[in-house]
Amino acid sequence: MRTLLYTIFFLAMALGSLPAAAQDKQIDLDNDRDPSLVYDGIDVSSYQKDIDWRATARDKKIKFVYVKATEGATYTSRHYTYNMENARKHGIKVGSYHFLRTGSRIKDQFENFKRSAKKSDQDLIPLIDVETRQGWTAQQLRDSVKMFADLVEEYYGCRPMIYTSSSFFNNLLGAAFADYPLFIARYATSEPQLSCGAKWTLWQFSEKGRISGIDHPVDLCRFNKGCSLSDILIKDNKLKGSKRKASDEVDKKERPGKVDTPEPAMSKKQEQEAKAKKEKERKAQERAKKLADEDAKAKAEKERKAKEKAAKEKAAKEKAAKEKAEKEKAAKEKAAKEKAAKEKAAKEKAAKEKAAKEKAAKEKAEKEKAEAAKKQMAKTATKSRSQQRQEQVRQQKQQLAASQHNDSIRKAQQKGKKTNKSSADND
Repeated sequence: MRTLLYTIFFLAMALGSLPAAAQDKQIDLDNDRDPSLVYDGIDVSSYQKDIDWRATARDKKIKFVYVKATEGATYTSRHYTYNMENARKHGIKVGSYHFLRTGSRIKDQFENFKRSAKKSDQDLIPLIDVETRQGWTAQQLRDSVKMFADLVEEYYGCRPMIYTSSSFFNNLLGAAFADYPLFIARYATSEPQLSCGAKWTLWQFSEKGRISGIDHPVDLCRFNKGCSLSDILIKDNKLKGSKRKASDEVDKKERPGKVDTPEPAMSKKQEQEAKAKKEKERKAQERAKKLADEDAKAKAEKERKAKEKAAKEKAAKEKAAKEKAEKEKAAKEKAAKEKAAKEKAAKEKAAKEKAAKEKAAKEKAEKEKAEAAKKQMAKTATKSRSQQRQEQVRQQKQQLAASQHNDSIRKAQQKGKKTNKSSADND
């Protein structure tokens, strides 16, 4: 928001007509600041460029962040999606804001905002940034803000918050928007003072905040006394009953012109300025699109390289896993073969030992048998010799007996012969 205000200020100085919001902020820049003021939230745009939301989220003072979504009828912040997703991812409540431009149809601006700021992405009530009325009267400004606010209310189901400076509100918006949540910019040590008894919800007191994770200065804001996060959360501010229509009264004290009519009429010069601004916005959109395309291309290239790297790492891991599995398989097979070989060798050894034992046992048995047979033979031979001797003795005895018998017979015969001879001789 700050850079846009400075741009408006210097353009107005060059043209000789300074908008009230810029005047108020330029005056406030000279006031003393109190750096010790407590802050509750921040707002960011593409000015802050790439933000490290992980680091930013460590600042526990930050309860919420408003992110610039769109400007005019064509411009979309190229950092919007990144900021919304990552801030929310790290636990910070997020909301979106639209910078209202003169020279563009309000309905076209709302369609631009609606395309970017998806309902499901919002934690906070939408914010309308109102800082310039170049080419519009005060009534046309109020009509346009009212129309945009009604469109937001009808679509998002909650009343939006209005962002502006204290002098811009007091001089141009006033009681017509006193019952809206108000986000007031005043870079000073004293709190904003609003006319018509309006009460502000948020006070943007500094544009030079230094927050971890954000390289560029950032706007700081705080809640008013009695206000808290629930005052800007969509879930706590859903409208009950019928929503406002384009023809409803904002306040009985001051009613803007009808806002269901076409855009406020513009002079030829205003039309030319609006056309030039539209062309400028178109070119800015083209530049933004080009940058977005370049970012998308770079992101795609980065993702492609990351995918290639991941694929290579995956392939390397798979290859390593495959090699490991093959090695383990080979090792298992080798171990199995070695085990089988060992078992075979052990089996063969056991078989050999068994065969050797059996052979030894057999040889022993045969030897013992042979020895037994030998002994038996020796015994038999001894027995046979004994029997032979006995037989020889017996035979000798028989022979001796026979011999003796024969001798006896012979002697008897001889005696008989002698007897007979004696008898004969006697005769």
